[in-house]
Amino acid sequence: MTDPHPMTPEEQDKAKTLYGEWFAKYPGVKNPSDINCQTKYDHFMKAGWENLQLMQRARKSNVKKYGYPSPWTKPEYWTD
Repeated sequence: MTDPHPMTPEEQDKAKTLYGEWFAKYPGVKNPSDINCQTKYDHFMKAGWENLQLMQRARKSNVKKYGYPSPWTKPEYWTD
């Protein structure tokens, strides 16, 4: 099955960069695009809605049925 909302290569590159920046700054805070704490809220108030939305798309498409195309949405990718 293919993702009904695929990301362009440019969007993937940008999302990967955003995830890398997040995990470099907040290595112990998982799921950055799930706004459930003050740290995430404050970060995305500065980073902007468009960046949050792009990161959410990457995370939500990184599932088994689409073949896990974005392993960099997980903190383990950045710590290994």
